[in-house]
Amino acid sequence: MAQYDIRQDKPYRRGLILGLTIAEIMILLIFVLLMALSSALANREKRLAAVEGGVGSRLVEAIQEAYPNATTSDEFYKELVRAIEARRLVERAGKDGLKGALIEDAELGRRVKDAAAKTGATDLEGFVSKAISKASAGKKGEWPPFFSLSEAGGYYFESGKATLRPNFVKELKSTIIPLLRKNIDDYGVDVVEVIGHTDEVPMVGQSNLDGLLIPASQSRISIEDLHSTDNAGLAIARAVAVVRILRADSRLSGVTILPLSGAQMIVPVDKVADGRSTESDQRRRRIEMRLRRSTSQIEPTGAG
Repeated sequence: MAQYDIRQDKPYRRGLILGLTIAEIMILLIFVLLMALSSALANREKRLAAVEGGVGSRLVEAIQEAYPNATTSDEFYKELVRAIEARRLVERAGKDGLKGALIEDAELGRRVKDAAAKTGATDLEGFVSKAISKASAGKKGEWPPFFSLSEAGGYYFESGKATLRPNFVKELKSTIIPLLRKNIDDYGVDVVEVIGHTDEVPMVGQSNLDGLLIPASQSRISIEDLHSTDNAGLAIARAVAVVRILRADSRLSGVTILPLSGAQMIVPVDKVADGRSTESDQRRRRIEMRLRRSTSQIEPTGAG
């Protein structure tokens, strides 16, 4: 008669994991942990032996000597990492490659010094920092362009008045306002100055701008109701007419839009009139739009 084997009993096999009992598994885990601890202690002993042998102190002294401006352990560590990276770079580049890189860097440094000298900058590091900051800002670090809408370019008002022709209004809404929005975003500006300019042809009549110009800018009266007797008044009235269109467009919400007058004083581009021209000039009868950032007022102080 066959002998009964208790190991075939299911209750007995419930305590096995991969053929091992729980007790055997625990002994195996303890053995693995002891092996890991032994390895960690061996590494620790090696590090301690290196420090006790003077290697650590000599390393610290060498770093202190090479980088006297470093004062904390963190700064010393950063300098050591940079030194290691520099050595790896030299090893990868090789003698010839390193020589070429040094020549290129020297040439670049000379060009930077020349550029700084041309601007009168004496702090070379500050000059480079400003250049990097400006470059990283993209267009926001640059001066934005201006728009010139002249009669010569097809932008007309009614003769002697501030009323915009229909095509001028259409062009403002379809072309100029989208361009303004793009440049406002690209250059990080928030102010648009709308400047009216005229030629030097004298005007006659009766002006009502003193009483009606502000109400017209607030769209409380019609632009057609404005009348001026001089070019300075006509220029500001025309600027107000354009400002009304821009302010009413939701695409320019949040932007400060200011009307200004250049009268007959400024000849394109950025030249002061000499007063000798009395002829009609479509180039001078224009609207300019200049973009800028909001500015803070500086109060002048007396010498007393």
